[in-house]
Amino acid sequence: MEKLISVVDKIVRGLLAILFGIVSFCVLVQIVARYTPPEVLTAPWTDEMTRLFFLYTIMLGAPWAILYHSYASIDVIAGRLKGRARVILDILVDLVVVAVAAVGIPQANLYFGVGQVSKSTSLQINLGLFYVVPLVIFTLTVICCVLDIIRSVQKLKGGNAK
Repeated sequence: MEKLISVVDKIVRGLLAILFGIVSFCVLVQIVARYTPPEVLTAPWTDEMTRLFFLYTIMLGAPWAILYHSYASIDVIAGRLKGRARVILDILVDLVVVAVAAVGIPQANLYFGVGQVSKSTSLQINLGLFYVVPLVIFTLTVICCVLDIIRSVQKLKGGNAK
């Protein structure tokens, strides 16, 4: 399982780097276009492209942060726990996140359905590309939490809960 996670990790990190690069490029074009005469350069498409690729960056990055515990947290309780107690708390947190995501998936699917019938203003692309983000975030979050739970259970069974 760890080899599969490692391969997927490299792919996701590469995609995140590409997406962030596209966001940076779109913002740079926006800045240049702002100070360039309109007859030389106009870039109304950059606003929607920036938003879309920023959402996709979050869509991939947020669930991945869960898998690696790379998110911001206030660990008043968790900071005091060590060993098995900490691993059990991590499992409980993952289970709560899975429960919330399981409730969110059907709602996100409805939201995605609404977006599929509309087009964006400047690019004239299907808004389903934007509206799919919550559905994918919830789904990837469930997958990453389940993988984290499996890792944690393996730690508990192997006695590596330090």
